[in-house]
Amino acid sequence: MTLQTAMPAEELQRIDDDPVFVSRLEKLTHLSRERYVNTFADIEWPDAVPDDEWWLSPELLSVHGTEYAETLSEAQLKRLSKWECINAFSLNVEGERELISALSAQLYAPDLPNIETYIHHFIDEENKHLWFFAEFCRRYGGKIYSSKKMGVANEAFCREMGFFLLFARIFLFEEIGGYYNVIAGGDDRVSPFVRTIHQVHHADEARHITFGRAILSQSKDIAFRAADPAEREAALAHLQRFLTISIEALYQPAMYRDSGIPGGVALRRQLLAHPARRAHHVAALLKRPLKFMNDIGIRLEGDAL
Repeated sequence: MTLQTAMPAEELQRIDDDPVFVSRLEKLTHLSRERYVNTFADIEWPDAVPDDEWWLSPELLSVHGTEYAETLSEAQLKRLSKWECINAFSLNVEGERELISALSAQLYAPDLPNIETYIHHFIDEENKHLWFFAEFCRRYGGKIYSSKKMGVANEAFCREMGFFLLFARIFLFEEIGGYYNVIAGGDDRVSPFVRTIHQVHHADEARHITFGRAILSQSKDIAFRAADPAEREAALAHLQRFLTISIEALYQPAMYRDSGIPGGVALRRQLLAHPARRAHHVAALLKRPLKFMNDIGIRLEGDAL
């Protein structure tokens, strides 16, 4: 494929003017309205989530498939599942907050007027997710973990590439969260209320992922034609760095400490380097998003390190 090194920002209008893409946006907008849920009023919060129940599926735990899991009793693994759940939901708090800010900046841009209505629904849904994940963490964990996922988006790219990278980061973030939602939300072993939170989240996120795939398919070639070779290379490194940081954030040292497991920093380092965990990242957690990105010509590696 021959790539041009310059393109005016008005080329983004090709996305907005595409009738198939606009039709898909209209369908997603209709579904958002049809399936609207007022989570502020509709979620019934229990007084507690029992510590002796699974808060995440055992297969979702960061120690799964390693010798470290074999040293822990079922009670200890359930305790760890609580804090891994709090960490996963904390990552959603952080991610949704950043996502809302970034999406808001796309509203009423002169080159993309047709995406505005759906973006408003997107932001509305993410705002509700931000609220109920934060509420869950504070009610049942007494805290929101900080993952220190900072600085990834603070690079200068042309308008077209910046647009593509924004939605690529959102897509990767939501696919990772979606993996947890599907497994924990469908697992009868998981405490019922936690399962409900995953199910409510996934109902909206499935539409967001569909939107992400559509807009990335439309904008990838436009972005890479607009960028010069150095910027293209920087964009790929940017996404790889975002993916690496996103995986590393799942191994929060504080969640091991809060579970009563000593040496959280060392354990995190060992788990991130463990062959079973690295294989899991590629074969399970990131299988769908990596395949999609590869299909549109973006080659990313699934290993965290």
